[in-house]
Amino acid sequence: PTWTTQKKEEEGVDTGAFEALEKDFQEVLAELVGDKSLEHFRQEYEKLHRALKKSHDSEKHLIKKCRDLNSEIVNNAVKVQAALKLSQEDQSTITALKKEIERAWKMVEASHEKEQRAKDTIHNLKVEISNLSRLVEQGAGLSINQENTVNNLVQQKNDLMKHKDMLQGQVQQLTQHNTELFEKV
Repeated sequence: PTWTTQKKEEEGVDTGAFEALEKDFQEVLAELVGDKSLEHFRQEYEKLHRALKKSHDSEKHLIKKCRDLNSEIVNNAVKVQAALKLSQEDQSTITALKKEIERAWKMVEASHEKEQRAKDTIHNLKVEISNLSRLVEQGAGLSINQENTVNNLVQQKNDLMKHKDMLQGQVQQLTQHNTELFEKV
């Protein structure tokens, strides 16, 4: 199709038919100009022609407006679809983040419990070390059997001290891990 026929199709109005009507009007008007008896008819004919021309212009304007509105509707539909998709993605992200927060809180709670158990164990070991130290101090000048018992107690004390030191290291690690988890939350 040529550019002019495409333009006519775009306008949605058969311009050729309108041009033919315009030509016919000019011919009829030329015939009526000379005849005074048809002057009233000529005036009515011109009014009719002006109304037709105005109607034709309005039709072209309305068709253009309809096309513009249709284009705007299509664009808005695309935007709505994009917004819906983003909204669904946001909901998925929110759900995933909520699950992540729940897991982090569970880890924090477990860390608190583990830390408390370690503190209790350390306290019990300190009490036992204190008791063993007192017994060792009282054991000076005891018999060989008692000395062996004291030596065994001293060995137990040393073992318990090592165990206490190891547990304190674990408590420090758990405290640090707990702090890191709080910072994440």
